[in-house]
Amino acid sequence: MLDLLTTKETMMFAADLKLDSSVSKEQKKIIINQILAILGLEKTLNTLVGKLSGGEKKRLSIGLELLTNPPVMFFDEPTSGLDSLSALQIISHLKSLAEEGRTVVCTIHQPSSQLFEMFDDVYVLSEGQCIYNGPNKSLTDNLKEEGFHCPTFYNRADFAIEIASGQRGDKSKLIEKFNNSEVDTEYQQDGGNEEATRLNPVQPFQPQKLKDTAIIIERDVHVAPSYPQPLWSQFLILTRRLLLCTLRDKFCVWLRVLTHLAIGLLLGSLYYGIGNDASKVFSNVSCLFVFVLLLFTCNSMPAVIQIPFETPVVLHEHLNNWYSLKAYFISKLISDIPIQMICPTLLVITGYFITGQPTDGLRWLQFWTVCLLISVVGHHLGLTIGALISTLEVGIFLICVSSVILMLSSGFFAVLRDVPVFLKWLTYVSCFRYAFEGVMQCVYGYNRLDMHCPDIYCYFKSPLKFLDQFDMVDAVYEYDILALIVWILLLQVSLYLALKWRVHTLQ
Repeated sequence: MLDLLTTKETMMFAADLKLDSSVSKEQKKIIINQILAILGLEKTLNTLVGKLSGGEKKRLSIGLELLTNPPVMFFDEPTSGLDSLSALQIISHLKSLAEEGRTVVCTIHQPSSQLFEMFDDVYVLSEGQCIYNGPNKSLTDNLKEEGFHCPTFYNRADFAIEIASGQRGDKSKLIEKFNNSEVDTEYQQDGGNEEATRLNPVQPFQPQKLKDTAIIIERDVHVAPSYPQPLWSQFLILTRRLLLCTLRDKFCVWLRVLTHLAIGLLLGSLYYGIGNDASKVFSNVSCLFVFVLLLFTCNSMPAVIQIPFETPVVLHEHLNNWYSLKAYFISKLISDIPIQMICPTLLVITGYFITGQPTDGLRWLQFWTVCLLISVVGHHLGLTIGALISTLEVGIFLICVSSVILMLSSGFFAVLRDVPVFLKWLTYVSCFRYAFEGVMQCVYGYNRLDMHCPDIYCYFKSPLKFLDQFDMVDAVYEYDILALIVWILLLQVSLYLALKWRVHTLQ
């Protein structure tokens, strides 16, 4: 579950995605209130999920599944990681669900006596073999028949586990007895366990008959749509949810915004007024490259950290048929647009003019476009690596390594004409090369007039001569923009394929 949503919001978004469009908002509220009342979560309506206790999170996760009122529910170790009181509360709520007519199946390890008494039927496994299958109240009697005497006042669950692990002697007779389908079925009928009898029919196993039945069922069953909501509705719901989480994420919003603003002021202070100084062109070109580098880094790092926290939730919801990956993918890209627009704009507004770059409005707009695109490239690269690599440390390492490789082939550290032939191809695929060329064209291209020279002689007084020094005289700004757009599109496709691959590996 998403930590930045409240209990009520988590349930409401889940209801919007899981329930049919014919269910009104008021009906959804009634359903949610009833479920939360059953699970004892009324007091946590406005509490963020991240601040809930372990037991409350467990109950909320159960509530999410109760929205569709399933007749059969499976729980894999619902008490793991909880203290004894929270575990007892969870099983008590599951017991109340079973008493309302649902079939509740749990795997459970080392339950307390009080907790174990709540179970109606027990299925005990030992190394993949059944050693008991029947009513809970008959467990010790059946074990006693095979020579296993449970001590007085001893936890029956612990006793069964000790038998399963071989601590109480040879369990082969139990395995032989309870893995024989005829004996097992006869026992279930004698025990009066109606539900288990239905699951273990008296008729012997008949492959051909079962096959014929399956064919008849397949013909009669109506195949429902994969998702309760259409694609556009999934997109709108997920976009609202992602935007709400983004606004509440102080790291994702306020820290990034303040960082870009502070870096812009720092760049302005460090390179104050050098943009039109012909004697400081190399310092200015360093300033321009720092713009590109910082925008890429400040947007790729948060993305590679952010996506591993979202991916488990998304995969869980997608595999439960809440929504399609396509809907999440589109909503993720759309919901990131505001922060992607604000951060580069703050950095460029503060840093560009303080450093004394050309005040021509068109040049500033072109410069801002390049900065926006390189920040989007960094963000998408971080998302893609985060989707591919589940380990946070490995993701950060890959971002650093890829950034170094792309920077070295940008034309800043080595002039493009001086790059060895066998590495020339790197300069054509480096996003830093096109971003760096773009900002150089914005500042020094388009027939810019000679720069101010405070000394007797300035060799790079002419902007054209300075562009020739970096082998960028023939560079075309439009081609650089197109190359960055291609980078973004390729990374978007890669991100979608990475998410598809993650889903495939879990199936």
